[in-house]
Amino acid sequence: MDSTQSLWTQIGAGVCTLMFGGMLFNLLRLRGRLQAAASWIAVEGVIIASDVKSPSAHASDDLNDATPLVRYRYRVGGREFESDRTRIGGTAMTTRTLATRQAALYPVGAVVGVHVDPKDPGNAVLDPSQVGNLSAQIVLTVTFGIIAAVLIAHALAGRVLYAASGVPLFAFLLPALAFAAAIAAILAFVRMRRLATASLRWPAVPGTVTSSRVIEEMIEDRSDDDRTRVKKIHRYQVDLRYAYRIGNRDFVGVRPNWGWTGIYGLRELAESAAGKYPPGQAVTVHYDPRQPSHAVLEPGSRQGSFAPLIFGAISFAVGTALLWIFVRASFS
Repeated sequence: MDSTQSLWTQIGAGVCTLMFGGMLFNLLRLRGRLQAAASWIAVEGVIIASDVKSPSAHASDDLNDATPLVRYRYRVGGREFESDRTRIGGTAMTTRTLATRQAALYPVGAVVGVHVDPKDPGNAVLDPSQVGNLSAQIVLTVTFGIIAAVLIAHALAGRVLYAASGVPLFAFLLPALAFAAAIAAILAFVRMRRLATASLRWPAVPGTVTSSRVIEEMIEDRSDDDRTRVKKIHRYQVDLRYAYRIGNRDFVGVRPNWGWTGIYGLRELAESAAGKYPPGQAVTVHYDPRQPSHAVLEPGSRQGSFAPLIFGAISFAVGTALLWIFVRASFS
């Protein structure tokens, strides 16, 4: 590593360290906001707007270019307020399908519970237990922390660090990331099974299916050899919505069970799944008494729950293969 490369490595290490520090500070501040919001007062509010913001030019449905926009009105101490915050930390950009599903939870005219900061009544959220982009922030923070650590090690050594076989040490981050993905998937599976077991004991109320339709998504797949060649891939999802009421509060559910959302390659399969809950059908809704907005129709169903376990097994296999290749190269 010459002097110019060493200088840029030091600059990169400094920038990544600053970004890591800033992200870590934001995570700690977000944790403090979550703890504070748990003690906020609850008042009644009404949804006055529910839509999805997305650019007019839209190339592919797997792009994160949409944001759900929900606005509500509430009163505190005789004063009227309006807000568009649904959760602590804001709402992250996502795909159009997911943004539409999130906005569907808050239809216009619905009576909702609003959690208000007693010290600042203009500061409010609809669901203080949910964090908009916490997972993304944690992933980015860990990623920049790892990058900063690698760059700092290279800067202190004044050269690129290699294993005995010539494999760069930072290459071992690849199997580490694969193992991390496997652990995250397994934790997701465990969480699903716990929710499935717990929801069997939740109270139930009558509900009505308000929508059950098939959403067609079009994904662009560009060839690695020729980037000008674009292949259109069609996939389908079921957009299920059901309404239920607890006390004087209105709720909308979108989950049939605790498994991952089904994605179908054939429209006929998606239509068959959507036909299970035709609009207008009466259903039994199982809801969390501590968080009534969390609800499901099939609490004990295992459908889709093994998807994270399969993903975790694949990630673990990839990580093991990469680690075996690097270790074998180190001793060859």
